[in-house]
Amino acid sequence: MNFEQILAYLQADGWPIERLGTNTARSRFKGRARSFPFFVHTDATYLTLLCVPYARLPAEELRAKALMDRLLHLNRELNMAKFAVDDDGDVVLAVDYPLADLDNSEVRDALDVMSFYADKHWEEVSALAAG
Repeated sequence: MNFEQILAYLQADGWPIERLGTNTARSRFKGRARSFPFFVHTDATYLTLLCVPYARLPAEELRAKALMDRLLHLNRELNMAKFAVDDDGDVVLAVDYPLADLDNSEVRDALDVMSFYADKHWEEVSALAAG
């Protein structure tokens, strides 16, 4: 699949899509506690879904370290997803899928993985981010 086919699939499935560039779009989904924004991005080899901003690192160094330590531990438990922190201090939840042989069911799997983990860990991560 290419980026155009991925976007067409998402739109046909009812996802709101805002195109941002030649290989980047923005969407959102409603979780139990909040609406989560996410980006759809492709490069030469991967489809990447980025739920960002998922949360923000606390300004206080010890609280930020505690949150980052917890994110590292959560990453061991996640399948096909990972938490990261970007240069702006945003906590990011990312799912990467290889574009080779990608089909609609795998795009759906990537969305399911992202939305499942976003909802599952929101309370804990947001509480740690708030301090």
